[in-house]
Amino acid sequence: MLTAVEFMIVEGPETGRRYPFPPGEILVGRAFSNDLILNHQDVSAQHLKVVVEKDGVFLQDLNSEKGTKLNGLLVSHEPLHNGDELQVGPYVFHISLVREEVPEQGASPDVLDELLHKGTAIHRPPLLILSLLLVVLAAYAGSRFWRGEKEGLDLAASGPLPLPVEGIFGYRVGGKNYVDKVEFSFTAEHPKYRLQFRPGFIAEPRLVEIYLNDRKLEYVPVTVDRWADESVSLDMPREALKAGEVNLVRFDNLKNPPGNVRWGIRDVRIQEVPIPRCDVDVARKYLRLAQEKYLERRINEANLYDAIQYLRQGEEYLIACEDPAMRNLLLDARTQYEDELGKIYDDYMFNARKFLKLKDLRAAQFEIEQILKKIPSEEDPRHRKAKELAERLGKK
Repeated sequence: MLTAVEFMIVEGPETGRRYPFPPGEILVGRAFSNDLILNHQDVSAQHLKVVVEKDGVFLQDLNSEKGTKLNGLLVSHEPLHNGDELQVGPYVFHISLVREEVPEQGASPDVLDELLHKGTAIHRPPLLILSLLLVVLAAYAGSRFWRGEKEGLDLAASGPLPLPVEGIFGYRVGGKNYVDKVEFSFTAEHPKYRLQFRPGFIAEPRLVEIYLNDRKLEYVPVTVDRWADESVSLDMPREALKAGEVNLVRFDNLKNPPGNVRWGIRDVRIQEVPIPRCDVDVARKYLRLAQEKYLERRINEANLYDAIQYLRQGEEYLIACEDPAMRNLLLDARTQYEDELGKIYDDYMFNARKFLKLKDLRAAQFEIEQILKKIPSEEDPRHRKAKELAERLGKK
C-alpha cells in the first residue's frame, strides 16, 4: 500500500490551490529544482522535504532560515498525518494522505488455467505463431534501419516542435538528433507559464542556454554522464511572453557546431502558473515594504535586492487587474532599483577582473564577496557567476 500526498493552500498566496504528488520524496522550497516551488523570500531555497516510507509519511526541515511549523509548532523531523496543518513562510497547507492499493503483478494460477482452456493464441497452430513472429521481427528491423538513418541527421531544420511533446532531444543521447539546438513552440493564452524539463549528459556549467523568443533566460544545469533525477522548473518572464501568439523556447548548445559535444534534454513541457486574484491593497503593501527596504539599502547589504523581490511580489497581485496605474508604479520602481543594482554588480565585477589581472587575489575575492552579499539568492545568475569565480579563485 502506497501513500499519495496532497498539499492544499488554505491561507496565504494562491489560497485554494491544490498540489497532489504521487508516493515518493517531495522537495519544497524557493529554488526551481524543487517539486513544489514557493516563490517567496521567507521560503528557503530548499526548505523541507516529505518522504513516504514503509512505516509512514515523514516531514524533515532542511535547515531552513525561517523554520517549518506543523500544527502551529516549529519542527525538524516529524511524522505527517491526514489533516495536519503545515506552514512554510506565508503559506499554510492542509495535508491530505491518500492510501493507494498496488495491484499484484501477473495473473493468478486460476486465470492462467482459464486461458489455457479457452480458444486463445496458446492453442493456435505453431505455424501461425511463427509467421506472426517473423512479421514482428521484420517490422522491428525496418524501424531500426529507418531510425539509424535518422540518427545521422540534424532535425533542427524541420522547425519548432509544438508542445506538449514527448521524447529525448539532443546530441548523442539516444533520442532525436539535434546537434546544435532544438526549438519548441506554444501559444500563450495565460499570463504566466513555467518551463519544465530534465537535463542530461551536460558536463559544463555554461554549455546550453535557454531562450524565450530570443531572450536569454538561463543555462541548463550540469548533469554529467546521466539524466537528472528530477525535472528543472523555470518561470517564464511575463515581459518576454507574446500574449495570444506563438512563443518559441530554444535550447542552444554554444559549442555545437563546429564542436562534437554531447548534450540532452527530455520531458519538456509548459505549465500554466496560477496567479493571485486582483488585490491593489496587497500590491500597495508590497510597494511600501519595497520603498522602506530601498531607503535602508546602505544599512544592510541585501536590502536593495529584497526591495526588488517585494516589488515582484506586488506585481503578482496586479496581473488580473484592469487598472494599469498601480502596475506602472511598481514597474517604474523596479526598473529604477534593478538599474541601480545592475550598476553595482557591474562595478564590483569590473574591479574583481581588474585585480585578477594584477594578480591581487585577495582584493578580487573581496569584490566578489560584495556581490554575493548584495545579491544573496543562488537562483540569480549574477550570484552564481560570482560564486563560480570565487570557487576558481579558491583553487589558485
